[in-house]
Amino acid sequence: MNIDTKWLKDFVVLAQTRNFSKAAEIRHVSQPAFSRRIKALENKLNCKLVNRLHQPLQLTVSGEIFLNRAENLLAELNLLSEELQQQTLRTPLIFSATHTLSIGVFPSIVEHINKLPFLVDTQLKIADADDCANLLKQKHCDYLLAFSDPLLDAFHHDSILLAKVRLLPVCQANEQGEPIYQLSQPQSSVPYLAYQENIYLDRVVSTLLKDKTQQHNFNKMLMSPMADSLKMMALKGLGVAWIPEFSLVTELASQQLVIAGDKQWQPELALRLYRAKKMHNNHSFQEKIWQHFNDLRL
Repeated sequence: MNIDTKWLKDFVVLAQTRNFSKAAEIRHVSQPAFSRRIKALENKLNCKLVNRLHQPLQLTVSGEIFLNRAENLLAELNLLSEELQQQTLRTPLIFSATHTLSIGVFPSIVEHINKLPFLVDTQLKIADADDCANLLKQKHCDYLLAFSDPLLDAFHHDSILLAKVRLLPVCQANEQGEPIYQLSQPQSSVPYLAYQENIYLDRVVSTLLKDKTQQHNFNKMLMSPMADSLKMMALKGLGVAWIPEFSLVTELASQQLVIAGDKQWQPELALRLYRAKKMHNNHSFQEKIWQHFNDLRL
């Protein structure tokens, strides 16, 4: 027997309203079309479900029996749909992030995902900043956790601002707890621990230092794509490094590192979550996850 599920929904709404006009309005069809669908259901079942002569209308004995079965069947179908949807989510959502963001921020992303009412598997690809951006552009990841680089402007309208993050200039402290390199005071030469060229953080810091060349002669000591590597060099007293503030909580609290310059030396970055173009669809679970991220603030 071929019975359209929309007829079951029609009948359940009719049983609830006991009125063809109201039920048709709820089901977003005209009353004649709605009446024809109820009639088609009765023909398929070969029995009367509704006493149309009584106002408000009443269900027949067969209608009462069928109502109970129809409600149970629709509930089972909804449950099955939810189970299948959750099974679909077992395909991991792929994130990309730099090493620094993978340690300092990604755990908060996972923690937020775990608050969803269904299970979501995640996979993280760690790479240099520009390589992570290419993973997003080539659709080799679903989400990118990154600072707001102009190279990602094409994805800006499909991104969420998670936080404003300062890059703090830090260095080793002297015996008095003061920075061994004082950026706010003129010095002949300041050893500078640099990011690898052509990545976003290098562009940010290089622009900052270019504007400050009259105050200091910055001597580039070494380069690394990883903030944690530069932090380790700063801990050894080898120079000043610009590190995201979320990576410095322990070192600043213990005064292993101290801030070497005031606000003019502390550029602020926008930390954003981007999603790939391929995510533009009407899959309810993907949209539900994306809307869930809108509530995340770090």
